[in-house]
Order: sequence, then C-alpha cells, then structure tokens
Amino acid sequence: VVVIGGGNVAIDAARSALRVGAKKVSIVYRSRKVDMPALEEEVEGAIAEGIEIYDLYKPVRIESDEENKVNALWVQPQMVGPIEGGRPRPVDAGRGLVKMECDVVISAIGQGIESKEFEKEGIPVKKGVIAALDTGEFENIPGIYAGGDCVSGPATVILAIAAGKVAAANIDNYLGYHHVIESPVEIPAPRLADRIPCGRVNMKERDASDRVKDFEPIEIGMSLEEANQESRRCLRCDHFGFGVFKGGRIERW
Repeated sequence: VVVIGGGNVAIDAARSALRVGAKKVSIVYRSRKVDMPALEEEVEGAIAEGIEIYDLYKPVRIESDEENKVNALWVQPQMVGPIEGGRPRPVDAGRGLVKMECDVVISAIGQGIESKEFEKEGIPVKKGVIAALDTGEFENIPGIYAGGDCVSGPATVILAIAAGKVAAANIDNYLGYHHVIESPVEIPAPRLADRIPCGRVNMKERDASDRVKDFEPIEIGMSLEEANQESRRCLRCDHFGFGVFKGGRIERW
C-alpha cells in the first residue's frame, strides 16, 4: 500500500492499512519529512510500526494492468527549492521517474470546500473559505450562520464545536429567545502564587510490534497519581475567553 500525503489523515490511513493486513505500507510526500504537517508523534509512531516514508517524491501517475488493477505508482524525485510562505518549495530534481510497485494507492492530500455555489447566492468567500464574522453571522445577510473548517480552514474538532456553540447562542438571540447559557461547574479564580513546579507526565504507549495487530488504544494511560500530578500543571486558561456569551470573561491574565 502506498499513501500519498503528509498530514495526520495520511498517517492514519497508513497505520490503519497495517492493521487490516497490508504486508508493506509506504508514505510518499513531495516535500521534506520535517515539513510534514502531521504531528511529530504521529510520524514517529508510524515509523516505529515499520511504515516507510519517502520524502521529496512527487506522485506523477498511477500504473494499472490489463484488468485495470493498480500495480505501481510513478514518482518524480524532488529537491528543496526557494522558500515561499516560510516553507521551502520542492522543485524537480532533474532525475528520472521512479517506479514504486504497489497494489493499492490511497490519496490523502486534503480537501477544500465547494464554495462556488455559496458565492452564487451572495455568501462572501475569501481565499477559498467562507468569510463569516466571529459570531458566525454575515454582514447584511440576516439569518444565515457558518462555522468550522468552512470558515477557519483546516483546524481542530474542538474549534469546530466551539464555532457551533457560538452560532447556536447567536441563533437563539436572533430568534428572540435570549436564553442564558449556564455552566453547573464553578470555576475558581486563578492565582499565580499556587503554581508548584512539576515535570510533565509522558504518556506510555504499547510496543509497536504489539499495537499493529489491532485497533485498541495505543496509549496505556496514567495512574491516579500521574493524573493528579499532570492536572496540577494546568494554568486554567479555560477561566477566560468567553466574551462571546453574555457575562463572559474577556480579560486575560
């Protein structure tokens, strides 16, 4: 199996392929390994499980046999080129194509939103994403809200959920209900003087040779003592930043 891409989805696809029986899995990325957008621990975990990463190779074409079954991926060697936007742009290395024999090719190079239909209806779109306000609303377009990756671009699930909650609160106000958002958890005021220095508890993981056999969690978890120690490192940044809602705290410390 050959996976094209360098993000977390590419890593997930490669590691999943191993777990469902692939004999050999490789990842092809057109830039350097250090430029891969995937989390470093994800890349290291994949390598530990035996996945090979071929960096500075640009996919060119997929070869198939007479029965239309995949038998190879042809790639073009790349070299580090000029820096654009803070990252080096890969350029053709001037060498011949390389044939990578394989049975399956998985494309994991990311996706964009279909924005043209929204533009036709008057929804503002800038640089491929929907240009909504922080409240999820649009200027001069009442009753329409947007949030998540279609507004922020590729981000985390947490940010998408937060955008949904912000939009829900403002939709509630738009409909005239004006419900008060309450939290049953009492948040104590943070204090700078009670921070006792303590080291980070590193998460233990199952051995690579064992975890590739199933889809069980890789991380073993923490003991009660370790969890308590790690929780004491929290700086309580959740105490602030809720100014979007009524009565929210807006100052920072």
